[in-house]
Amino acid sequence: MSGEIFVFGRCEVRVEQRQILLEGHPQPLEPLPFDLLVHLIRHRHQVVTKDRLLGEVWRNPHLTEAVISVAIQKVRRAIGDGSGRPRLVATVPRRGYRFVAELDGRQHAGQLDLSLVGRLESLARSDAAAALALGVRLLEHAHAAGLVAMEALVHRVLAGIHERQGASCLARLHVNEIRRLLAPAAAPWEARDDRHFLYQALDQSPDPIFIKDRAHRWVFLNRAFCRFIGHAREDLLGKSDYDFFPEAQADVFWRQDDVVLRSREESTNEEVITPSPGATWIATTTKAILVDDSQESFLIGTLRCRPALSPASSP
Repeated sequence: MSGEIFVFGRCEVRVEQRQILLEGHPQPLEPLPFDLLVHLIRHRHQVVTKDRLLGEVWRNPHLTEAVISVAIQKVRRAIGDGSGRPRLVATVPRRGYRFVAELDGRQHAGQLDLSLVGRLESLARSDAAAALALGVRLLEHAHAAGLVAMEALVHRVLAGIHERQGASCLARLHVNEIRRLLAPAAAPWEARDDRHFLYQALDQSPDPIFIKDRAHRWVFLNRAFCRFIGHAREDLLGKSDYDFFPEAQADVFWRQDDVVLRSREESTNEEVITPSPGATWIATTTKAILVDDSQESFLIGTLRCRPALSPASSP
């Protein structure tokens, strides 16, 4: 598909032109790092392993992983992602990389390839079956690129086709999708007024409590959690376990988070936690899914902690 554009934060990636704009200024980036960035964005809902990158981007599985590390550094420089604690392209230790920035489809709706939608509208008047097939492909393209307005326009055309064919139920499905896509964007978690009472209640709990988004980033932590880990809340928000815990422990936390996020069932287990050197705790952690008013899912966890016994004090 032509006209593919990804917008996030201060950055805009124009795939067809192979161009990166940072605050409107073009950024130089070599072909392979550019292809790496686009690949990570298109597969942003998953961790992309290093083996997969070597096979699908470099098309040479025999290269060393060092070429990926160098390319990732170039990508981060081009998109303004700090190498100390990157917020756009995350390193998942011993697994690979993941693009974790939120794509902005609403604010840049004017950059759509409207000629494709125009062709769909023309085809809908002459060949409904072909228009439906093209519409499905356009929806996949618009969804992958985060082009919300384009996705809504395609749904409008498909709704009209089904309505003319007498399939009112299918037409209503497309209309409902339009309403969902064009609903006002929800404010970030920490800015929502309807969460103020929830924050206050969680802050009163003596047990450490955290809330994570689907990218495993903390979006809320109560005072007890901040005291337990020894950092201010503002230093923790937007970060992940890998920024503060030993890698082996963070691996365990992420695996258990993923189990709950996939199954959507509550889970309780014991975890070893080392919030600071020399301080090791055993935490009974209960994790569950929290769904907000906009139907977005988050992971909420509660910890009950006790000090781990050292070998000298063990009975």
